[in-house]
Amino acid sequence: MNSLERLCQTVAATGNKVVTSAHPAASAAGIAAFAQGGNAFDAALAACFMETVALPMKCGLAGDLVALYRRADGSMETVVSVGPGPQGLDQGAILERVGPRSVGIPGAPDGYATLHSLGSLPLKQLVAAAVQAADAGIPWTWTALSYLDEAEELLGRYSPHHPYCPHGRRPQIGELRRLPGLGRLLEAFADAGADLFAGDHGRRLAAEVQSRGGFITLTDLRTRPARRLPAISVTLGERIELLATPAPTGGPRLADVLRRYQAGAGNLLDLVRAERQESRKRNRAAQDEGTSVVTAADDQGNAVVVVHSNSFPRFGSGVVLESGLVLNNRPGRGFDLNAPPQARNAPAAGRVPQTTLHAWALRHGETLCLGATPGGVNQLPWNSQALADLLAGATPAEAVTNPRWALDDKEELSAEDGVHFPVGTAPDRALQRFAHRSVQQVVMMRAGLPHLAAADPRSGASALGMY
Repeated sequence: MNSLERLCQTVAATGNKVVTSAHPAASAAGIAAFAQGGNAFDAALAACFMETVALPMKCGLAGDLVALYRRADGSMETVVSVGPGPQGLDQGAILERVGPRSVGIPGAPDGYATLHSLGSLPLKQLVAAAVQAADAGIPWTWTALSYLDEAEELLGRYSPHHPYCPHGRRPQIGELRRLPGLGRLLEAFADAGADLFAGDHGRRLAAEVQSRGGFITLTDLRTRPARRLPAISVTLGERIELLATPAPTGGPRLADVLRRYQAGAGNLLDLVRAERQESRKRNRAAQDEGTSVVTAADDQGNAVVVVHSNSFPRFGSGVVLESGLVLNNRPGRGFDLNAPPQARNAPAAGRVPQTTLHAWALRHGETLCLGATPGGVNQLPWNSQALADLLAGATPAEAVTNPRWALDDKEELSAEDGVHFPVGTAPDRALQRFAHRSVQQVVMMRAGLPHLAAADPRSGASALGMY
């Protein structure tokens, strides 16, 4: 057995019920929800809540959410819960990329609550494991510490007394990170649901942001942005259909690239580059990198992929509350701050900024795959590559472990060892295998067979199954 085969064994799972996530504790929480009688929506939410404690620098109750799901009856739908621009944007407020003046309206509470309407277990039960983890502590991993190191300047500027470096000391790998304040907030969410920030919690959040120079208000925080929308659909061949989350997510961009690719209009690299250039022309460009993904499928026919995000590469806006809650900067990063006022993605109150977040499903005959990845501007390239692999017959494990390339926001091309480019194309940077920090996740449902699930090993993702 070679090293890749051994690696695939650690990231792949089968079962009548499966969960994947970006952290082993989150996958375990999802399996526990299944064991308690929950369905795929319950399992995905339990995993999401654990990620808000295990990976609070990437996702949480002050972030946003998009999801794509299949109901037991076979119907497909999406949830898009991205906070719109605060009212201050129409009252002379100046938006910035990071800091208090970048803080956006959270969409996650309404998004989680909307998905919970499809589950069967009470919220109090679904947050219980995450609450215990917040109180008892989650060990710092190499990946989490790297996020902390990369955000050192950002946090030092906007949240110098944040709780992630107790007493000003950088933690060590394996050291427990206790965030009881997040535990109390999860308990409050279990009681209030989508109204989490409609009362005292929102009042305190708005006051804290305003005290630091921001302009978000309690009225803004009472917004309910979640929308249940049809998935967009593109036919890629005989009995082959691609579904994706609709605008303002990156789903339409993904669908356009894959449609052109399947039609033979070019190679993936050139098609992705062309799409990104077109997005910039149309003021649709967005950058979201502080993101995590969860998938789940059950034995009733339900399946869901959730993408939840704080937006900035790590620690959202850089504004971190005493509880450890990281505030998103979706408007600061999602809107095009240089666009003319009439442009689709120019900052405006009530307008939902463009986001690179998206989820997809690939239906090929009786087989259905669902998936997504974090990665900011590389969500489009990485999802395109995974889908191209699946269309070529790859298994989920192969789709998440195959070597891949990336394009950063300056169009620098980097590629892991083993990527094959068209003649005349070479990467600007050559990387070792598994060097990109993607967290691609795929779940495959097959008629009459157990589900297959796979989670990218590059940043410690985990796939678990049960029968």
